[in-house]
Amino acid sequence: CVRVNTWSVPGQSRAVVLLRGAAERGEVGHAWAFVGPAGVGQERAARALAAALNCPQGPDGVACGSCPTCDRCLRGVHPDYWEFFPVGPAHRVSEVRDRWLRAASRSSAQGGWKLLRVVDADRMNDAAANAFLKALEEPPPRTVWVLEVVDPDELPDTVLSRCRTVRFVSWGPAELDAEARRLGVADPDERALAVRASLGTPAALRRLAAPGGLADLRAHRDIPRRLREDGPGYALVAARQLDEEVKRRTAALKADGKTQLESLAGIYGGQAPRAVVKEVSDRQARREREARTTLVQAALDDLVAWYRDCLLVGAGGDPGSAINLDAAAALCADAAALGPAAALRAIDLVLALRDELELNLQQGLALEALFLRLSVLTRGA
Repeated sequence: CVRVNTWSVPGQSRAVVLLRGAAERGEVGHAWAFVGPAGVGQERAARALAAALNCPQGPDGVACGSCPTCDRCLRGVHPDYWEFFPVGPAHRVSEVRDRWLRAASRSSAQGGWKLLRVVDADRMNDAAANAFLKALEEPPPRTVWVLEVVDPDELPDTVLSRCRTVRFVSWGPAELDAEARRLGVADPDERALAVRASLGTPAALRRLAAPGGLADLRAHRDIPRRLREDGPGYALVAARQLDEEVKRRTAALKADGKTQLESLAGIYGGQAPRAVVKEVSDRQARREREARTTLVQAALDDLVAWYRDCLLVGAGGDPGSAINLDAAAALCADAAALGPAAALRAIDLVLALRDELELNLQQGLALEALFLRLSVLTRGA
């Protein structure tokens, strides 16, 4: 077997030292809060911790990195490793009671440790947090909760205070550049743009490094100019183009969901149980909804970065320190046309919609409304 470094978590050396030391000393405890930007290594760290706790080959708290248990933990398919994602805009109390607490109360499938990872734990509503508090107050033996938290202020103190906190940080330029190379971004200028625009987040870098990713970024940051030159009519065009981009980006996800449904018949030797089909269909619908929201929010992040660069240039700052420094001439033109007040207002409008996308609103209409308001703001300025 090929030995794998289970604790290979780029950019998170301090978090790794803390977690690895706790596992090796047998001081893991029952709950951890991984606090920091989303998608910077929390998943890998949680799976590495599961491997360290369950590996039958190495000493206690140490993963060998080559056995089937380590492999399943690192791939997230070990029977004692669970991952819980928000259902819609928030974690619901029904999910906490019906899935989280039941998983925690079950006996270990292989007699080891159970690790339960809650993604976006700060999106628990009050009812869900109160229901979950019982699991923290009366933890089952050999059970570890890992709560991923972007904004600690959004999680009740009663929950956070019962967790041991580990800080996760944004990736530095060196780690991002290495990852961009690994993802196949060969051109140095393109790679530099992808690194700057990712703002320290590997997930954003993967989006930009994907085929067409940087072309989409350039289309997003061209929206203010088009709104100014083409008028309100372009607002509808921009919303439609963004919708087409999302459909293109989620095509593979939809195809994967269709394949999973088609494979059920083979797994069950005929007609799959209706309950199983419904569970798989619901899970796929949630994945697609989350992906659509994430992609639109990413496009809005690109737009906010452009307006912030306009503020920088408009205030007399050096365009060379802007995120979008490769488009200095366009930045200067938009900065001059907008002015600081309009640029600030534009940022507020975009960020407001970004937050509202977590609610169950119609994305297409919301984007049209945003671009219409930006058009009025731009032309007014």
